[in-house]
Amino acid sequence: MRKVSHYRRAVWLVDNGPTLEALIRTYLNQSPDVVSTKFVYGTDIDVQIAERSINGRGIGIYFTLYTEGRRTATVENGGSSVNRRNAPRGEEFLKTGIVIMIEGNNVAYIADGHTNDAQITNLFHCAFKAQNFPDETTQFGLMPKMNEDQLQRLIQRGVKSIDLGITSFNATIDQINNAGGNSDWLEPFAAMGEALINAFGRDRTPLEAEAASHIEATIHLGYDGRSRNTLIPQVLANLAHGVEELGSQFKIVTTDDVVITHEKLVIRAEIDVDGDEVAIDAQSAFTPLRMIMSTWRRSGIFEQ
Repeated sequence: MRKVSHYRRAVWLVDNGPTLEALIRTYLNQSPDVVSTKFVYGTDIDVQIAERSINGRGIGIYFTLYTEGRRTATVENGGSSVNRRNAPRGEEFLKTGIVIMIEGNNVAYIADGHTNDAQITNLFHCAFKAQNFPDETTQFGLMPKMNEDQLQRLIQRGVKSIDLGITSFNATIDQINNAGGNSDWLEPFAAMGEALINAFGRDRTPLEAEAASHIEATIHLGYDGRSRNTLIPQVLANLAHGVEELGSQFKIVTTDDVVITHEKLVIRAEIDVDGDEVAIDAQSAFTPLRMIMSTWRRSGIFEQ
C-alpha cells in the first residue's frame, strides 16, 4: 500500500551537541532488546521500539504505542451483541505505529493515526529520559520549514506543477507582462490572465465585488508525466521563481515531490510499504525510506 513519508529536521537549542542520529545510536546500544526500549508516554500509553534497522546509511526505528490491559469492543457478525474483549495473552492492542528514519539531524517518518511533529519530538524526549540522558544534550524540536537557499535549489531542479489562487495568478501575469519579448511564448497564458483580471478587477461595482469575493478559483499548470520533454520542468521552474516571490496563494510541486506553499515548505513523498491503517511492516518501510532520503540528500535538502 502507498504511504506518505514526511521530512523534518531536528533543530537544536544547544550548540555543539551530538546529532539526533548519534543520540539514537547510543540509545539503541543501551537498549539491546525490545523490552529494554519500553517507556511511558503520556497517560496510560506505553511505547516500545518494536523493530530497528541499523544496517546501511541512517537508523530506522518503529515506535509502537499501546495501552496495557486495554480492552476493545467487538460486534457479533450478523447479530446485535456488542462485547468487549481482552487482547490475547502476552499481547496488547496496538494504538498506532510510527516508522522513522534518522540520518544526522534529518528525519523521515511515516505515521498512522493522529500524530504531529510535537508528538514525535516528545517520543524521542521520553525515550532519552527513560535512559537518563542529560537534558542539556537532548533539547531539540522537529521543524518542517527550510531556508531560502534550499528553496531555490529545489525549484531549480525542476517543477512538476503549479496551482495558483487568483491573487498569485494576477501577480504572475504582471511579472510576465513586464518581462518583454522574452515572454512571447507565454502570451496565451497572459491573455487568459487578463480575462481573469477583468472578471475580478477593481472596476467592479460594490455588489459585483461582493459576489466575486465568494468565488474560489485556482489555475493549475502542469504536464503529462509521460512527456519526455526535459525543458518543461525547467520552464515551470522559471515561472515558480516569480510565483514564490510575488504570490500569496500557491502550491508548487517540484520534480523531487517537494510541496511548497506560502506558509511553509513541505517535503513529502509516497512510498510502497506493507501493512494497513494501524500497523506497518517496518522492514518493508526502512528500505524505501532510505531511498527517498537519498533523493532528498541529492536535492540539496540536507544541511551540511
